[in-house]
Amino acid sequence: MSMRNEILELEMLFKKMVRTVHHEWQKEGFPKLGRTQYTALEMLHEQGALRLSDLADSIHVTCGAVTGISDKLIEGGFARRTRDTADRRVIHLEITPLGSNLIEQLANKRAELSDLLYGFLTDEEVKQLSVLYSKILTNVEHIQGQMST
Repeated sequence: MSMRNEILELEMLFKKMVRTVHHEWQKEGFPKLGRTQYTALEMLHEQGALRLSDLADSIHVTCGAVTGISDKLIEGGFARRTRDTADRRVIHLEITPLGSNLIEQLANKRAELSDLLYGFLTDEEVKQLSVLYSKILTNVEHIQGQMST
């Protein structure tokens, strides 16, 4: 098989793996949040209150998309909008205690699920995957930088 075909096969396997893991994630009781909502809430949990535009940049979505995401988080009681004390025109999104509690519960379930899904890998295989994913991500970010200039 040519290198090009090997890479296409690798891409197909990766997509299938991501879909399968996402399906398991949903089966394990995480349907309260979509993947992007979870990522946004996790970001708020880690970094504290963020401007919507900063949150959009952090999770790689448009400002329009982050508005919908924030609306759903607010509707679920997981986040709230606050005004900047220095500039009342600026709106931040911050996680609520309910949202923090959910993230902590999901982090524990995520760790259990990760153990089930990846626990068969050796330490060396995990390190190899980490190196390869980092290498691919660095290349993607480099390409994105070239395309935006």
